[in-house]
Order: sequence, then C-alpha cells, then structure tokens
Amino acid sequence: MDSIEAIVREVLSRLKSEVGACSDKPIPAEMSARHVHLSAEDLKTLFGLDQLKSVRPISQPGQFLSECRVRLIGPKGILDNVAVLGPTRGQTQVEISATDARTLGISAPVRLSGELQDAACITLQAGNTVITRNAAIIARRHLHMTPADASAFGVRHGQSVCVRVMGSRPLILEDVPVRVSEQSALALHIDTDEANAAGVGKDCTCRIMSIGISAVPSNPVADSPVSPAASPCELSGRLITDQDIRKLRSSGCTSLHVSRNQIITPLARDTARDFGITLIYGG
Repeated sequence: MDSIEAIVREVLSRLKSEVGACSDKPIPAEMSARHVHLSAEDLKTLFGLDQLKSVRPISQPGQFLSECRVRLIGPKGILDNVAVLGPTRGQTQVEISATDARTLGISAPVRLSGELQDAACITLQAGNTVITRNAAIIARRHLHMTPADASAFGVRHGQSVCVRVMGSRPLILEDVPVRVSEQSALALHIDTDEANAAGVGKDCTCRIMSIGISAVPSNPVADSPVSPAASPCELSGRLITDQDIRKLRSSGCTSLHVSRNQIITPLARDTARDFGITLIYGG
C-alpha cells in the first residue's frame, strides 16, 4: 500500500508541475456579442450583394466585421442592429446569448459554431426584405488554438478544459472545448452573459486550470464532427481515477487507451468494467 501511495504522489506531483507550467501562460478572454454569419444566397437576398465588405478584422484570422446589419425577429421580441461577420458561410447562422433568446422568445440550443442540426427558427430583416431560417444557437464557450498552442498546453482538438477567467469578478468555467486549427488565434470566446458574470473588460485573460477527457480520435480533422466511437478515447493526465471514467462514460466513449506512462486506480478499473468501457493498454 505504501508503494502505491508513493507512486500516486509522484504522478500527481509531475502532473501538477506540467499543468501548473501550462496554466501560468495567460490566454486572451474575449466576449463574443450577438452576431450573424450569412450564406452567400441569403446575403444576396437580404442586401443584393455578392460578397461582404470588411470594416475591420476581428481576432480570428480571416474573419471580419462587415458594414451590414440585420434585425432579428422572434415571437416575443426584436433585436436591432445585429452585426454580420464575414466571410460568408455555407449556412446562415445566428449566434446569441441565453438572455437574447429569452428576449426573442425562442428556445435555442447551446451549440458550437457550425452545429445547426436543431437550431431555433429565427427571422432576419434587412430593409424591407425578410427571411426565416432555422439558424439560431446560443454560442457555446470554446477555446481557439493553433496546433503549436495545443502542443504547448498539452491538449488535443475536442478535449474539454477548465479555465479561470481573470475578470473583475473571477469565474471558473468548466467544460470548455478546445478547437484546434491552423487558422486560429489563441483566445477564449464566451458570450455576453458569461463575460458580464466574470466582469470581463479590455485585455482580460484566463488560464487553464485542468484538462478533461478527449472524446475524439488521436488525429482528428480540426473543427469537424467526429464520432466518439471511431477511436479509443484518451486521457491527458498521468493518473486515471474513477471520476475520469464516469466523465468518459457521459461522453459516449466505449473504450479508453491507457498508455504505459499512465496509472489507473483499481476503482477506476472496476468502474470501467461496470460501465462496459474497454481498457486498451500500451503505447
């Protein structure tokens, strides 16, 4: 028993030093206010334009604030002067906060950008032109990184992390998915509700506190949907606990890769067996 405790202490010490070094690096925390992405077809319909004109770039490379504005109309309310961001996308998407959804009187799901399969119905107006689309989502908080950033922080695309937002009212946010792409700039994106709760102002930063499980394959395509069952899940920590296995189950994964540098507790092994999660050792 003493030898097991010694091993666990050593692993936790190493893990603390690794995560501690990573979490010392500040990450910009940015408030993402309500906005709209238009498809080329809807841009033509609403504004008679073939492409959007940039007023100024925004933090993510290649994206910009356009000169276009729309009105959002819901069953119970209206939001005016909503910014349209460019460039155009394959589908029109309306990103709002939970407070905005209540104002409009719609029930919008919390989703990452591009996940529109059950988006709420919303009406968009520009001048005298009106269109109605299933396009409204409450933007899920997320963390943008390049592959180099991900390597430095020891995370993978699709993993969830816990971050501490260092606003005037510091706030810890759990279940923040990491989105890795070459076309990214390091930044945490949160909506106005979350930003106001944390007292986010200019030059606000956050830090990664802990790293959760990955429910995507080892080599995913950045920012693309991946089936959790396509490949064994992986955990970034050295020590795998019962709590990790329970979180793993909730992600829908059915197998876990345990590397030779990791230690899985006896209780975690028993929990994995009870949940039908296959443990794959090696590597």
